[in-house]
Amino acid sequence: SLTRLLKMLVAEEWIRPSDVGARYVAGSRLFELGDDLRSHHPLADLVAPVVYDLAHETGHSACVAAFQGDHFILLAKTEHRGSYHFIDVFTPNFDWIGNGMGQLLLAYQPEETVSRIYREHFEMEVPREHWERFGAIRETGTFVRTEGIVTRFISAVRAQGDAAPVENVVSLAALSTHAPDAQAMLAEVCRAARTIEQRFELQRVALRPAAEIAPTFQGRRK
Repeated sequence: SLTRLLKMLVAEEWIRPSDVGARYVAGSRLFELGDDLRSHHPLADLVAPVVYDLAHETGHSACVAAFQGDHFILLAKTEHRGSYHFIDVFTPNFDWIGNGMGQLLLAYQPEETVSRIYREHFEMEVPREHWERFGAIRETGTFVRTEGIVTRFISAVRAQGDAAPVENVVSLAALSTHAPDAQAMLAEVCRAARTIEQRFELQRVALRPAAEIAPTFQGRRK
């Protein structure tokens, strides 16, 4: 029964009773899972300094999320007291549709991947307005979306050229009580995304075999 399942999840610390509002909130095991996924991702250390700078320059919580299988995880985050707090692991449920980061990531995935996620997890075909939204997102590589009391300013990170699916996004989450300057916030997020792209490219070059980098002088001798 549902009651028995809830008791089991509480006992295993996946969820815990809430003191206010909703009856249950994420437990320590879920947060540990998010930390473990984030700490073992090879790009986590690369993006963390950029996220830290973005959050402290704007005064809002910031993160970088990565597409991973049928869900997306946070590679790095910096949160301020009294500001928005991110969930580390977004499971394949409403978050793909109800979260701006999920929508931007889906906008750059192959159509068959998007259609499969909607069918398997939402039991529905992708609505026409969602396809139209994905097209609009790809035109700018950005997405601004208000979700309740938080506004997300999101930019795609193109690590391997425009032809490759976008697998990472930068997001700034501003509470509406702080009255954020939308144009300024989006500009800061885009600047952070470009910085991360540069870091990705430098790492990619650094990891290439020396034979691919060094110029070839064969055939140039007179």
